[in-house]
Amino acid sequence: MFDDADPASLSDEVIEARVLGCAAQITALTADFLDMVAELDVRESWRGPGIHSLAHWLSWKAGIAPRTAHEQLRVAKAIRALPAIRKAFREGRLTYSKVRALTRVATQEREAELVNLALSCTASQLDRAVRAMGQIDRNRGVEEESRPPVESTGRWKWNDDGSLSVSLRLSPLDGARFLAGAVRAEYERTRTCDDPDLSTVESVPRNTEPGSELEDSEVVPSRRRDLWRQVPSNVAPAVVAMADMVHDGIAMPDLAPGAEILIHAGERVESAHLDDGPALSEAEVAEARCGASTRDVVSRRIAGQPGKLALVGVGRRKRAPNKALVRALFVRDRCCQAPGCGRTRHLHAHHVVFWSAGGRTDPDNLILLCGSCHRSLHRGEFSITAHGKQRFSFHRPDGTEIELAPPTSRPGGWRPDQRIGLDATVPIGGGRMDLGYTTEVLYAVWEWKARNATRSEPAVQRAA
Repeated sequence: MFDDADPASLSDEVIEARVLGCAAQITALTADFLDMVAELDVRESWRGPGIHSLAHWLSWKAGIAPRTAHEQLRVAKAIRALPAIRKAFREGRLTYSKVRALTRVATQEREAELVNLALSCTASQLDRAVRAMGQIDRNRGVEEESRPPVESTGRWKWNDDGSLSVSLRLSPLDGARFLAGAVRAEYERTRTCDDPDLSTVESVPRNTEPGSELEDSEVVPSRRRDLWRQVPSNVAPAVVAMADMVHDGIAMPDLAPGAEILIHAGERVESAHLDDGPALSEAEVAEARCGASTRDVVSRRIAGQPGKLALVGVGRRKRAPNKALVRALFVRDRCCQAPGCGRTRHLHAHHVVFWSAGGRTDPDNLILLCGSCHRSLHRGEFSITAHGKQRFSFHRPDGTEIELAPPTSRPGGWRPDQRIGLDATVPIGGGRMDLGYTTEVLYAVWEWKARNATRSEPAVQRAA
């Protein structure tokens, strides 16, 4: 069956059978693929220069779209705790589309009934059932008793290790606003150049200064549909992106304590620190000067007065490319140039040869990087070499060059799994689905199982 026959030479019956057979093999292989993705996530062996996440690694190495990679990783992690779904998936009986839907509502207590449902309906019918279950679960989770209103509060402090801790307790509405902002910020932060709804408005690097030509430029709102993502499990990068938007979008006076990044340079590099904040490493100082609107405050300690500083001078904000150069960079690069990244928002115009080291502010020495890749570069996770005539190469710490797009190829010696039935993905029974009856039966079974489990607990305790 799995030969190299020309599809045009096959009869209708044969080609239909081969399509279903290939679908079953693809399903089983996808299950194996997600098993290995989940294991790779546990081992974290994917980490490397400029790699933001396992989804980023899959996008770069396996040629998978970033959003697809994020969803595949979510499903891979979920099915590890769902053995019945995982087994049917590996046997080719539950397609990836069905498994993806089931992982939104499945638990170990529910999965046996959900697998039976999925095997007997189409993927679109299962999607309808899962959406209905999600609504039922949300409605059943609403508490009828009234609660006193929650006031939003928040605290922050610098820790001994130099990190900043922020603690928030938000009212339901404020929390919804915060999460909605995080979703928008994460979407903008991780936008890539192949997004289907990419804005036609040119994005500009964030290291521009109030009063520059860019501040006065008119931006025409993009006509695009808004794609929503789920709230990220780690909201920290999105919150930083939200802060960047406010920091770059609101003009402030020449000196506004707390509203700009003030770095006390001190008499030695190793003594640099944030204004009224923790010490900074040399890499952090370089990152701040390269990618943000900063001002250096040169000071020295007063002898005999611990903690007292004498002000030597206040530097001007760092030099930024002018409007014409920024637009030229965007036309040339369009997105973050780190291999495998492609993000199009919150880009920094990075001086390959640092400006503080005499690097020129011209296209031969400037390249666009997103905030995450920019930080990785300053931490020494990779380096960039400028070759002149606006040509650049990326290198690992050992000096080897990082490929912009690693080639993909079909593995040799693959043989189909003969244990997978040719019609494994075909629904059992078929026909129309009565959604109300289906959900009523499922929830009745789950409630019955829960009651029986509750009754058996005292007996088990007495026996113990």
